[in-house]
Amino acid sequence: MAERLTAMHYQRLVPVFPAGLILAIYAAVYYATPLSVMPSGPEGVPRRTLLLTYLLRPDDLVREWLGSPPALAVLDRLPVLLLAAGIVGMAAALGRLAIRLVGADRGLDGLERFVFSAGVGLNLVSTYILAVGLAGWMNAMTLFYVPAAAAVGAAAWMYRGLRWRKAESADSGRSIPRKGRRNRSGRSESAAVAPADAGRAELLGTRWLWLMAPFAAVIVLGGMLPPIEFDVREYHLQVPKEFFRQGRITFLPHNVYGNMAMGTEILSLPAMAAAGDWWLGALAGKTLIALFAPLTALALFAAGRRFFSTTAGVVAAVLYVSMPWVVQVSMLGLVDAAVGCYLVLALYALLLHARGQDQERQAAGRAWSEAESRLLLAGYLAGAAVATKYPAALFVAVPLTAAVAWMQVRRWWRTAWKPLAVFVLAAVAGCGLWFGKNWALTGNPAYPLLYEVFGGETRTAEKDEQWTRAHRPHVFTTDALLHDLGRVLLTSPWLSPLLVPMAGLAFLNRRYRRMAAVLAAYFAFVILAWWVLTHRIDRFWIPAIPLLTLMGGIAATASAGRGWKVLLVIVLVFTACANFVVAASPLIADNRFFAPLARLRDDPLRMNPWHRWFNAEAPDGCILMIGEAQVFDLVPRVIYSTCFDSSVFEEIVKGHSAEEIRRALRSRGITHVYVHWGEIARYRATYGYTDFVQPEVFERLIREGILEPLPPIEDHPSRAYRVW
Repeated sequence: MAERLTAMHYQRLVPVFPAGLILAIYAAVYYATPLSVMPSGPEGVPRRTLLLTYLLRPDDLVREWLGSPPALAVLDRLPVLLLAAGIVGMAAALGRLAIRLVGADRGLDGLERFVFSAGVGLNLVSTYILAVGLAGWMNAMTLFYVPAAAAVGAAAWMYRGLRWRKAESADSGRSIPRKGRRNRSGRSESAAVAPADAGRAELLGTRWLWLMAPFAAVIVLGGMLPPIEFDVREYHLQVPKEFFRQGRITFLPHNVYGNMAMGTEILSLPAMAAAGDWWLGALAGKTLIALFAPLTALALFAAGRRFFSTTAGVVAAVLYVSMPWVVQVSMLGLVDAAVGCYLVLALYALLLHARGQDQERQAAGRAWSEAESRLLLAGYLAGAAVATKYPAALFVAVPLTAAVAWMQVRRWWRTAWKPLAVFVLAAVAGCGLWFGKNWALTGNPAYPLLYEVFGGETRTAEKDEQWTRAHRPHVFTTDALLHDLGRVLLTSPWLSPLLVPMAGLAFLNRRYRRMAAVLAAYFAFVILAWWVLTHRIDRFWIPAIPLLTLMGGIAATASAGRGWKVLLVIVLVFTACANFVVAASPLIADNRFFAPLARLRDDPLRMNPWHRWFNAEAPDGCILMIGEAQVFDLVPRVIYSTCFDSSVFEEIVKGHSAEEIRRALRSRGITHVYVHWGEIARYRATYGYTDFVQPEVFERLIREGILEPLPPIEDHPSRAYRVW
């Protein structure tokens, strides 16, 4: 008997030693890997040096949160937070109504209902804003108060229905099924949750979700800060600002990015309308984008608990939200984490559909089954991902559509087209209006893509070639492949020391090895597509990170031994502490979390000095920007173009006389001209830029009395001129 117990005990501890060794070796290599923090940062600095810089001097870190000079401001964040929370609450209520109407909420627990409701609702609100904006009805009433009233009405209707069911149940002597009791580990015991490991002792209960809190706080605080990232100031926030100022959503001939799907960015429009201020509304919209990361973490916890165990859910959620890449893109206002959120929710719904399909195969005559409603939900969420960013069509819609087709053909090949049609139509409902808008306004539903098929307004063969050359991969060698795989697995700057090895350890868990293989195959597909079809920017594969974190959750359930629990606690706490030091530092984003927003708005560390000058000296003017596309912070009206669009300056000046140029400038109300030679040089070295813009052109305009040069700003590679 003793020998049997010893054997069982040894069997439970076997994974601990090799797993611990693997985790330790990877962490050692990870922290020894050289890292360049910024393009101009120190080369060859190991990660451990950057970590120890703040880990050993936490007072410096806290001091940076207050800015320089130190100042503590909290109340000025309240309007931003209230606007963002109001839109999320509005969306969650409308999404809850939507999933209830189609029956997709049956069998879900409270957390599952919330994450699905929020995901569906945010895209519903986004689609509504697009429709209202295209109609030119953009005002506070239609953008904010009408959907808010609809959300309140939906909540009241659902509450009334719940009270009616309670009363009916009381009259019949039955009790309404409630959320299950919680056992000591924190896992629900209700049939709604039905975790795969029900009845098995949990290693980590829900109380360990406290590890998420510091990262969620950093993400939200960072999300409320003014933008510093190029793309965010060029189009993620600039385009909604333009739509708000012009009172409608239209085609933007000067900003090619503004004509792509922007399902997440335009959520800032209701905030702008409610506040009557594009700046405050933009900060609320940026906060909304940041909130997708905590929402994804909650979805991962719910999915891990549903399909594996509470331990798996906790580990998956903590691994995800503590990932420096996730923290960075969320704080900066980039939408990659939002795509990842919709990927998780769509995959989650599809897995629920697959499970429900197995249970309902014999349910003949049922008009609309629970499994079918989950398929509708999965399709809509996949469409929401595409509405957020075009690459999601490749990373989310294509693989999930193929999965639906495979599931149906494998089971009922004669009627496979029906579920597939449901999924595809739901996906079209989630993103179709964006493609319809482009088709109507530009003649190309996928504008600016697929030029060779549809053409497109303002596009030419030369512009399409420039775009394709800048956004396609160029090197397909074995060395390049190995280098880029190394980035994904180790050297990409803002990875986590725990994510990759934990994902690999998922295959130790024999019970869920098949699911681990599915998740690994999906991740491999995303990386392959990223490497073959995109320009291989690291953050483009960030939407696939949740797949690895779920695999990490599977790895966490590989053993039930005490040694395994100790190992999990040690690595999770260590990783959380180490990642928090990075996430809360200025290494990845602006970390002046408590500095006054009024100071940060005009902060010289964040803003171009000429932009500050224009805001102060010409707030009512109109600036023609040449080579400058980061125009979000400018208060005056601006006329600009990206490097992929026709130069407005060239259109005005090239081939025209002095009088014609002067007349064209006056007709557009242009008071100043600004040229950023530094940006132009960068474009010419990378993406391409028109050869017409040269110093000699400006010298000619000065001689002809059209432009008057303003005193230069020392050490800044740009010039500004007053229009006579």
